[in-house]
Amino acid sequence: MRRVLGSGVVTGLTTPHGPSRYLAAINPLWSLEGGRAVVTDVTPETPDTVTLTLRPDHRWQGSSAGQHVRLGIEIDGVLHTRTYSVSSSAHRADGQFTITVKRKEGGFVSGHLTRRVAPGDVLACSEATGDVVLPEPRPDRLLLLSGGSGITPMASMLRTLADEGHPGRVTFLHYARTEDDVAFAEDLDRLADRLPDAEVVVVTTSAGASGPLTGRFSPSHLDELVPDHLDVPAFACGPSGLVDAVEDHYRANGADARLQVERFTPPPLQATAGPGDGRLTFAASGLERDDDGRTLLEQAEDEGLTPEFGCRMGICHTCTRHKESGSTIDLRNGRRSDRPDENVQVCVSVAAGDVVMDL
Repeated sequence: MRRVLGSGVVTGLTTPHGPSRYLAAINPLWSLEGGRAVVTDVTPETPDTVTLTLRPDHRWQGSSAGQHVRLGIEIDGVLHTRTYSVSSSAHRADGQFTITVKRKEGGFVSGHLTRRVAPGDVLACSEATGDVVLPEPRPDRLLLLSGGSGITPMASMLRTLADEGHPGRVTFLHYARTEDDVAFAEDLDRLADRLPDAEVVVVTTSAGASGPLTGRFSPSHLDELVPDHLDVPAFACGPSGLVDAVEDHYRANGADARLQVERFTPPPLQATAGPGDGRLTFAASGLERDDDGRTLLEQAEDEGLTPEFGCRMGICHTCTRHKESGSTIDLRNGRRSDRPDENVQVCVSVAAGDVVMDL
């Protein structure tokens, strides 16, 4: 049927709109191109956070625990796109998935999604992407750390493990200003009960907080909960302050290979020190140019190339492309990589000498 609808004859008969325009009039998820999802439920989680349940169209290939999607919503005739982690289990049986949105102060899109979106609304929706996912096979022990809205990919991981009946030990440590700010609070307790060896610990950070652990992240929290945490595969997601502190702790102890991180807000990009001293080659396009010190994405665009990107801040990984040779520097943290045949995020990477990209 899709071949027939996509034929030149049908396209000609439905000019100028094309067949998808007429299909969508019957069902908003019917289109040849795909990339849509309809909102089926809106569930408040906290006073400023809601979970949207989405039913994607035929193009949806599912997600792995920890991945994210780019959602587009039309507001006053303008399409706005944002990246959100999937918060549901990778094994959800009804083919739907959830995202959980926290309203930011002054946030135009987050305000719309948390206050105005209702069941029946249709959003643009990408495939799930992202490399920070539960490893296969599942390790016997796992440590999950999150803060604020960084809880969403960790909730997906915990829900996925619960659906799998994971027998290993899982420690989930979450930081929130108050207990009222914890999304999925009741569900997290139920998930911990479903897993044979899981512990969920919420640390409140506001003044006057009480409990066995309080305040912002400290390595002592991990020492108390998981004394050998440096030997345990760990995932962290949340504000830059939290993620930076966790990364610093693991790096200082030579255990950074055990840690994978995802950021919801990026660290400030460090400015480059002026024009580069190398040559950029975009091998797939046969283009070359002198490096001028800006990001690989910006210079590719100057040459007329259109690599896909989402956030331009290194969060969504949409712009990841293959580097054939050369050295690059990640502007977020100053780390240099000299390895050939690796993937780099072109929106936050600059060249350090001659670089050949598969673009």
